[in-house]
Amino acid sequence: MPNLTGKLLIATPNLIDPNFKQAVVLMVQVNEEGAVGLILNRLSDKRVIDLWNVIFQGVELEDTTQMIHLGGPVFGPLMLLHTRKELADLEILPGLYFATQKEYLEEVVNNNIQPFRLFLGHSGWGPGQLQREIDEGSWFIIPAAPGFAFDKENDIWQIGLRIAGRDALARLLGRNDLPDDPMMN
Repeated sequence: MPNLTGKLLIATPNLIDPNFKQAVVLMVQVNEEGAVGLILNRLSDKRVIDLWNVIFQGVELEDTTQMIHLGGPVFGPLMLLHTRKELADLEILPGLYFATQKEYLEEVVNNNIQPFRLFLGHSGWGPGQLQREIDEGSWFIIPAAPGFAFDKENDIWQIGLRIAGRDALARLLGRNDLPDDPMMN
């Protein structure tokens, strides 16, 4: 399987698993042991400040309306996407970083270092599982850009489908110069 770290998985319309229906998953790490990703377009009903006050009692955050994201159905540590290299466990893309270490999460969230997204749960696949799903046509794969991780949640699935469709058409036609807007043909 090609390395999908830093790519986006776009759920195809025929993927009906409620955990991944219309999901956009940023792939964080892919290796022979499996794959880990974060769903970018699932919000919880909790604000970051609500969770933070429970986990880190006594830490006062400035009031924020930023919501916690649901990274997927697999339980695990809090996970953070952000743009500060010195506060990262790993770099997913140039300028986009991932962290799970408590001190990195605290630094980013306590100081409201924007942009960031905090995730509960993640998406995980065992060895060969993701490749089978791709082969079955459950996922489109498109390149990711760091800013995509912070785009509005309600738009990114449609945007991802549009990009995947344009890329598929370009491959079919043997062209790489198709415009983003089909009206520009």
